Amino acid sequence: MIIIFVPLMILIVPILLPINYHGGKDNDVAEVGGHLVAFNVTGLDRLAWQNVAPDHTTRYWAHLLCAILAISWALYRLYAEKLNFIDVRQRFLTSPEHRLKASARTVLITNIPSEYRSKEALEALYDVFVDNDDRSRLTVWVNRDYGPLRALVALRRGLRHKLEKEELKILRLVNRRYQRSENAPASTKSGEVASRELSMPDGDDNVDSEHDGRRISIAFEMDCHEKAKPWHRYLNPSTESHTTLVRGSSDKWKPVSSFKFWMSGEREKVPKTAWLRTEIARLTIEIEKLLLKLDDEEQFKKQNSAFIQFDRQMAAHMACSLVSHDKAGRMSPRFVGVAPHEIIWPNMGVTSLGRLVRTCIALVLFAAMLLLWGIPTTLLASISQLDTLRSSVHWLRWLRPWPTWIISLISGPLTAILLALLVQLVVPALMRKLAVLVGTPTRSKRELVTQDFYFTFLFIELVLVTAISSGIANVIPRIVADPRNIPTILANDLPRSANYFFNYLIIQSLGFSGSVLFQYLRLLYITIIWPWFTQTPREEAWLQTTIPHQMWANVYSLTTNFAVIGLIYCIISPMMLVFVSGTFSLFWVAYRHNYYFVQRNKVDTYGLLFNNAMSQLFAGIYVLEIVLVGLFFLVRDTQNNVACSPQAIIMIVVLAITAIFHFVMEQQLRPLYESLPVTLEDSAADAERQRFLIDNDNWPLRLEDSKDRDGIETLDSDQKGTSNGAINEAEGKSESPVRSKSVSATAAFARTALLNLKKETEAKVTEIHKHVAESTHKSRRRDVADQLAAALAGYPDELTDLSPEERNAELKAAFQDPVTREPAPIIWIPQDSAGVSDKVIKQVDTIYGRFLQYSNSGAYLTAKNKCEITQPAPDVRPDWLLEWML
Repeated sequence: MIIIFVPLMILIVPILLPINYHGGKDNDVAEVGGHLVAFNVTGLDRLAWQNVAPDHTTRYWAHLLCAILAISWALYRLYAEKLNFIDVRQRFLTSPEHRLKASARTVLITNIPSEYRSKEALEALYDVFVDNDDRSRLTVWVNRDYGPLRALVALRRGLRHKLEKEELKILRLVNRRYQRSENAPASTKSGEVASRELSMPDGDDNVDSEHDGRRISIAFEMDCHEKAKPWHRYLNPSTESHTTLVRGSSDKWKPVSSFKFWMSGEREKVPKTAWLRTEIARLTIEIEKLLLKLDDEEQFKKQNSAFIQFDRQMAAHMACSLVSHDKAGRMSPRFVGVAPHEIIWPNMGVTSLGRLVRTCIALVLFAAMLLLWGIPTTLLASISQLDTLRSSVHWLRWLRPWPTWIISLISGPLTAILLALLVQLVVPALMRKLAVLVGTPTRSKRELVTQDFYFTFLFIELVLVTAISSGIANVIPRIVADPRNIPTILANDLPRSANYFFNYLIIQSLGFSGSVLFQYLRLLYITIIWPWFTQTPREEAWLQTTIPHQMWANVYSLTTNFAVIGLIYCIISPMMLVFVSGTFSLFWVAYRHNYYFVQRNKVDTYGLLFNNAMSQLFAGIYVLEIVLVGLFFLVRDTQNNVACSPQAIIMIVVLAITAIFHFVMEQQLRPLYESLPVTLEDSAADAERQRFLIDNDNWPLRLEDSKDRDGIETLDSDQKGTSNGAINEAEGKSESPVRSKSVSATAAFARTALLNLKKETEAKVTEIHKHVAESTHKSRRRDVADQLAAALAGYPDELTDLSPEERNAELKAAFQDPVTREPAPIIWIPQDSAGVSDKVIKQVDTIYGRFLQYSNSGAYLTAKNKCEITQPAPDVRPDWLLEWML
């Protein structure tokens, strides 16, 4: 943006400011059409378009020339930036590091007809894109509707979070009581004795549907026993939270909801922790059973989308570019370069008709937001006048005794902050929801749709509606009655709004760049807001190990809106170029190093957001040309005649040329936005070969180079089918070599590899913690940070860190729904000085067995009841850092 506006500022401001200022209207009186007219042009308006006197209308030729210069320069820079974008994007996509990613060679195909919804049919269709029609070079994932499984996993995660909060609350109470006690009670063996007295019924650990329900019920009854509580020596039994259960029509106990007060039936009050533990164990059993039925067509139906991975990047782009089906709309749209962590799995089964209906609903909701935007803005505008309203409005008389400084604080900074949060946080979040509603299959596409929605919202509400002084409700009927009124309406209202946009740019540039540089919102969240909430070890680990990622759709929409304002007013009010140039200079300083060291790019569109922003700048150019047409026709000389009709006609011609240029440019460049040209394949292959020629050992294992191309080993029949590991014994006996390539076997193979990788990672983390002694002195904070960093270093963050078997399993399951590889949850609680957490772990292990696991490794409760963590959560997937590399 700087390269567009700074040259325009250098050229246009010295030309138009003297022309507008000298001999202008000011406060003079002039004769127009035989009548005396008194002018009142003050402030910065004396440097703008409306200050040119009626006897100096020939000066508008300078405005026309400057407008043509500004439009030509903007069009040239947009064209040059798009060419540069294409060049940079192609060089990045053909780089050796990117070509080796699995996502670079994978295509997402939607709207697949029923006859092609199988691995064999898709391989037969797309084997033309691999050498010698070798289908072993293709990997196909036909998506299935795992909605029921996904719902159970989401419910289990929510219950896990609630249980960890309850356990932490009890441990904090125990720790506070223990710390206050001058002579802490000696640990006794009563808890261990109680644990030994409680035992599960006889039976092995295999999934047995006939006995699991009874075992969980018995575990629940034992867990509710008061004597089994490890903390009973420190707290009263009434301290523990309880929940009320009601027996439903299906003879199942359900928690009573405050929103369903009409629920009737037998009720029972039970400890909340016992209920949560039982529910998690029950859900774990249900999920394990479903994991054995991933190929069941009745349980999980096939969806109309699939991922196809080719052996070469160019083959994927060719398959994405060519028409796949002879009927319109079938097997389209197609997407290439989809990363596994960007997939929106609930949208994988959206049909073309469903996408059309969803789009219509989203547009209706978007239009409703545009019309209803006046409600919150009117409310905030009223709050900004609170000092006046409390004196004049009767029902606000209760505010009159309040001090003036409080009223000023509410009506001033607080109102501005609320408006900024509304525009920069609430509106983008709603737009992102609309983008998901449309049916976007990936997060990168969601960001593109969000950018379109958000920019349109900002352009209409903050530019056009703000500039139209008569109000949008009065303008729309005039435009509908006669669309030719658009230039006149804009020409009458836009110049008056220049002073408002001066203030708007100053406030936004300083506030926006300041927040980026100083990160005061994140500091406020970490230092003030976060400590007020119950942060479990898992939440603390998330805060310590997660780098904030920038939602670039928000940033691009806001900055593009600033640029559009600068383009619209660059001729009408040349001083706007100074403000816009200063705004983007501040943004350049703020973002120059911020992206590399402070934020992380979680969703990568490979530059498409930038290209979309360049296209959106044409909105500012078109509005500028339309406004100038209307302004030239409105100029009157001393005889009250139209004085600038030639300039208006020339500007109409410029408008037509701009539209033609825009259309031709997009038609020529659009094919290069998404797909790679064939001419780059040879040079890219040579660069890839040269890049990895020296160090062959670090060459990541390609799918076509693996010995077992299907990536599935025949599993032994004695392996068990828990969510932590491999396949159930019953299923293993019925496995055939063909069956071993099924979805269930792929997921089981991936879970087995993840389990082995988890054991290796845990061994590294345990070895690290052995050499760091427990301490409570002032250097504890630094010790904790060092341990956390060392623990994170033990997790693999490159594919080359994995063994060939682990890498093969990771790649083969990469584009399979991650709920099929969901690990069993581990309730993470902190270690406490009283040793209660150790007793809780032993008790839960005795009562629930493998159905519920606890851990307190790497989490500590300090004397001030703050959680400290020295490792990620124990149940985090060991490949969580690898999602960026696929």
